[in-house]
Amino acid sequence: YQRRVRGSVLMALDQRQKVPLAKGHGLADWVRIVSSGKDFSLGGSLGNRITKEEVAKHKTEDDCWIILKGKVYNITPYLHYHPGGVKKLMMAAGKDATSLFGIISLL
Repeated sequence: YQRRVRGSVLMALDQRQKVPLAKGHGLADWVRIVSSGKDFSLGGSLGNRITKEEVAKHKTEDDCWIILKGKVYNITPYLHYHPGGVKKLMMAAGKDATSLFGIISLL
């Protein structure tokens, strides 16, 4: 279906389509990683240390950064844990994903 949001068109096959995850890449596995205390923010926010131009350079599956609410994150380790699959996250690779994240989470 298509849904018009803030002047743009969001296209999806169905709402919140999930993909099968590889063994060892489930929610519990990700929670274990996050609980270890690892910080995936890159220690800066836009205008502070990291620019949008720098974030734009990191848009591959091997090196993927996004901006959420003005904070820069390295989401490379999370790609294969995402219930929507790598392709969904790669839509935001190297970009400010704040509005996209808000739209998707509302579906």
